[in-house]
Amino acid sequence: MEEQNNALGLVAAVLATAFYGSCYVPVRWFEAGDGSYFQWLMCIGQFVSGVVVLAFVGWPPVSPLAMLGGAFFALGNALTITIMDGIGMAVGSLLWNTVTCIVGWAVSRFGLFGSLKKVPCDNLMNIIGVIIVCIGGCFFATLKHHPMKVRPAPWQFQTKLPQNQKDLEKDGEVEISRSRRIFAILCTIFVGCLYGNMLTPVSYEITRGSIAGKKLHYETFFFSFSVGALVTSTIITMLYSAYRRNRPFINPEITLPSLISGLMYGAATYFFFIASEHLDPIVAYPILAKAPGIVCAIWAIVLFKEIKGRWDFTHLIVGIIVTVTGITLITVSKITTFF
Repeated sequence: MEEQNNALGLVAAVLATAFYGSCYVPVRWFEAGDGSYFQWLMCIGQFVSGVVVLAFVGWPPVSPLAMLGGAFFALGNALTITIMDGIGMAVGSLLWNTVTCIVGWAVSRFGLFGSLKKVPCDNLMNIIGVIIVCIGGCFFATLKHHPMKVRPAPWQFQTKLPQNQKDLEKDGEVEISRSRRIFAILCTIFVGCLYGNMLTPVSYEITRGSIAGKKLHYETFFFSFSVGALVTSTIITMLYSAYRRNRPFINPEITLPSLISGLMYGAATYFFFIASEHLDPIVAYPILAKAPGIVCAIWAIVLFKEIKGRWDFTHLIVGIIVTVTGITLITVSKITTFF
């Protein structure tokens, strides 16, 4: 690998944070159902980004192993709508990013699954930082989700829905049951584990290439990552359509927003790859696993009004402060001089 450029890595991390934290905004205005159609279109949008990057990096061959990372992403992405409907965009994003941070850090720190082991300069500070990040995630889990009113699917305008006092609050908001909330939280743990390992196959390829004396770059594998995501999401859509007896829930109004979300996510992932190369995954993962959740929380407060009340605002602010403190400790423990 070429010499690391910490300044470039930080710029890439900031751009990735902005795109990751905003990529679900376009689709939140519409009824997305169970998310099957959304995740498929999102992976198509990411694939378009992958083609652009493929041309930019000189048309490298497809790596089957790197495709596995894309498969991890697609499996996790298929559950995001279920999570956001159950506990909200902000809470869901902050929680699964907490798990992503811990898993991604552990894989890089201990060299799991064939990845190159990255030992921090200050091991104690590094561990304390991870513990603090976990504590920050506990604050997010206590937040109450206030579902926003989305634009119904076209056929819902012609369907008279029954009034159910258990599902509707006095102000018209949908009441989320405890079992549904618990299921959504469990899904966030699973999704976080998948997202925390989506760079692991690429790291393994680079480690294996380094042993063989080859100079490999993270961005070289981005197209392979996108192909793996598209193939996996297509298989998920096919299985879902078969389960629904060829009558899948499809809202045509989310087509363009979902594609835009995919383009944004593709750009974010490309910048994530750049940041991982120049900052190392042990630094890039904590930053890019948690910072986007903070951006997402800002959107949820300002635009979607998903978080309300002094108690929840206080918990959110404290959680963000605690999380940022943990990220800072993890970062400083690895890099003593950035420039």
